[in-house]
Amino acid sequence: MSNSLAEFRERVDKLIEQHGEDATCAGWIYTQEDVFTINKYGDEEYVHDTDPALCSDILCDVADDDYIYQVIQDKVDDAMNQRLPDRGKNVGGVIVY
Repeated sequence: MSNSLAEFRERVDKLIEQHGEDATCAGWIYTQEDVFTINKYGDEEYVHDTDPALCSDILCDVADDDYIYQVIQDKVDDAMNQRLPDRGKNVGGVIVY
């Protein structure tokens, strides 16, 4: 399931309420502008312009794929293990001693 930008704004507003405006974070958003092909002239052709349903399906597939989240968590684990070697091993967001 993909989200609209308005739905993301609501989620971000709630995160700001919980953590404050100055809370450090990392994130990205893919939009219909990120779903394109390159034509024979080297120009971007946006799928949304010719097939909005396909564009929506592609973004839903991206949003539903756990692989992205696994890679992010692996990066967080690696960074914590490098910076906090004496505090135990971080496995899936849990410190294991």
